[in-house]
Amino acid sequence: MSDQFYQRNQILEIFECEEHFLDLLESEELVVCSKMDPSGNKFYDVCQFERIRIISNLTRELDVNLPGVEVILQMRENMISMRKQFDEILHLLILELKNRVP
Repeated sequence: MSDQFYQRNQILEIFECEEHFLDLLESEELVVCSKMDPSGNKFYDVCQFERIRIISNLTRELDVNLPGVEVILQMRENMISMRKQFDEILHLLILELKNRVP
């Protein structure tokens, strides 16, 4: 995982959103500040950056409301988890087949 962090101001500029939008995402627990410096500046890691990108696209381009966004994000996480499990099973199957072939 990358150690790259984006400062809150960078996020606001990149996604051309208002501060209250990011505050709303945090209050709804759709996005979590990854770290905060001693002066109170918030930073977001790459995963949170990606979540903000997805949320921004869903709300702006597809007019999805926040409860809908929450469902979509949960489904996305479930699909990613299932994909990892599938890859793991496939890897084990390949190893098993290699062990059976003389």
